[in-house]
Amino acid sequence: MRFFLLSLVCLMAVSCASSRKEPVRSVSIVEIKPRYIETEQFKRISEYMTGKENQGDRVILRSQPLERTGYYFALILDENVRRLPRGSKLVAEFYTPKSLDAQVHEFTLPPKLPKSKEVFVGLTGEDWTYGDTRVPSAWKFTFQDANGEVLGEAKSYLWSF
Repeated sequence: MRFFLLSLVCLMAVSCASSRKEPVRSVSIVEIKPRYIETEQFKRISEYMTGKENQGDRVILRSQPLERTGYYFALILDENVRRLPRGSKLVAEFYTPKSLDAQVHEFTLPPKLPKSKEVFVGLTGEDWTYGDTRVPSAWKFTFQDANGEVLGEAKSYLWSF
């Protein structure tokens, strides 16, 4: 009988410790690090062996998913990306030399997310053909839940004008 009770108590303790935290209802983008990144900078040793991209513990969202070279924004969040509600989206808006109108890209976050506070958002392929010689003039990032409710947003200084 003792063994049964001890087993039951241990099972309850383990189930309490492994329960998922509630999804967050808001997130802050505490820092944005823009930079140009070449394809080679994403390659890891495992890719040379398997031929498949290994994103590791990073969330990488690209405007052209098959193209890696481009202008990226590393969004640093105040919360772990895993804590965002399932089906969350990131709406990224940019003013680039390509057009006078803003480019808008909507990304649904993948169902399996790493333990990270970083999200890389890239203008790649035909969306960024300027190499490292130019930069987007203004940008705005908005995290939304599956219902479209805003969880958080950040924008560049020039976005206001």
